[in-house]
Amino acid sequence: MVLRPTVVAPAPMGGKPVKVRRKPFLFSIRSSKTFLFWTAAIGLFTSTFVHSILFPLSPFIVHRVMHPEDAESYHKASSLSMGTESTSQETGVLVACYAVGLLMGSPLFGWLGDKIKQRRLPMLLGILASMMANFLFMFSTTYWMLLAARYLQGIANACVWTMSLCLVADNWPTSELGFQMGRLVGFYPLGLVVGLPVGGVLYSKLGPQAPFVASSIIGGVDFFMRLFVVEPGHCPAEWLSTPKDEEEAKSDHHSDTTVVLDTQGSHQNVTAWQLLKHPRLIVSLLLTVMVAIFMSAFEPTLTMRFATEWDFDAAECGLILIAFMVPMVVASAGFGWLCDRYGCKIVGLASLVAIAPMGVVMGLPDHRVSYWLFLPILATVGVLTAGCQAPVFPEIAKVVEQANQYRTSEKDGLAKSYALFNAAYGTGMCLGPILAGFIYGSIGFFWLCCILSAMPFICIPLVYLYTGGSRNLIVMQGSAVK
Repeated sequence: MVLRPTVVAPAPMGGKPVKVRRKPFLFSIRSSKTFLFWTAAIGLFTSTFVHSILFPLSPFIVHRVMHPEDAESYHKASSLSMGTESTSQETGVLVACYAVGLLMGSPLFGWLGDKIKQRRLPMLLGILASMMANFLFMFSTTYWMLLAARYLQGIANACVWTMSLCLVADNWPTSELGFQMGRLVGFYPLGLVVGLPVGGVLYSKLGPQAPFVASSIIGGVDFFMRLFVVEPGHCPAEWLSTPKDEEEAKSDHHSDTTVVLDTQGSHQNVTAWQLLKHPRLIVSLLLTVMVAIFMSAFEPTLTMRFATEWDFDAAECGLILIAFMVPMVVASAGFGWLCDRYGCKIVGLASLVAIAPMGVVMGLPDHRVSYWLFLPILATVGVLTAGCQAPVFPEIAKVVEQANQYRTSEKDGLAKSYALFNAAYGTGMCLGPILAGFIYGSIGFFWLCCILSAMPFICIPLVYLYTGGSRNLIVMQGSAVK
């Protein structure tokens, strides 16, 4: 139920005073910006952790389900040495099922996010769906059960991502969203950093169900935080007032100033089509698709490469991928700050120009050299991937602000814009693993890297023309062209 602000009126002559509802327990903590941010951040972390444990494990899980007679070597590299092409293709389809769920859920939760302004209930439903997917993974005995679990996971994460982003956007001004969203989105690779080694070690040492038990425990913590949060925008007005505010209200009681509240919400009619008329949003969504393809393409292939080239097992595959994710976590907030300070155009262009050659370099090392050569390459690609993603959320916020230029609200349509982001991300997540699975099985990892490195060149001219709202490469804070 949505709480709406209430007006405390003076009691009529001889009447009873209006009863004021008491504040919830620990209201100041539960409604603080710090707690709101960490609720959204833990939501992203949990959804990513659940998703990331399958990053190094997907080929092993697929092989275990498809070849139950080989159950004893379910976590060993030798289990992937036979049928490499078919395993990579089936793994690509499994990863793509997550993206299909993300695509299916994003429009629904985008519409719901603009209709239901309180984010707590959809977020609770999202984590429950994620926990159901965990249990389905735990007890899967056939390939179609894996596909169903992965699809449900995508639906759940569409809800979590949309509502978590909206929760932060609801409570911070547009001028600060670049930094705040950079911090928040940094929890996506952080979930990967934790999930990759933990999932691999648990799978190898404690059995194929252990990673999903750990996911369910973390999901329970996430559920509690979402149950505990209080959103200031949906509290009675008297809960948010301070003694100083009350004194000012009394002094202004007989003033001529009249405040008109739009209680009907008639202004909330920004549509997805209106948002898509802005080239800045389309370019941001294109960047999102590119980053999603780039990242998801390596999900079914990096594990296969480490297992076949250097004989890594599931735990070692998870550990080595930390080199890709940790730099991404560290760089996300930094690139967000740079976007706020110098504009999104220069950050996006520099990252795109640099990531193209590094993608080719990533395909060079093989079993003839030490796998340690792979680590600085992975780290550099992780940093540059964060730079390519950094302009997206500030640009989305600016587009929503422009769409509300003549309206009473500044953020109407924000949930729809984040649903479009989820849909773009889901599109990339759908295309990346399927294409990578077939390309890897047909022509190898090096040519896969070459093909992926061609994508930034498509985005470079579009980012120059439309990102930032002007042709200036650097736009200092406060001088952006509206």
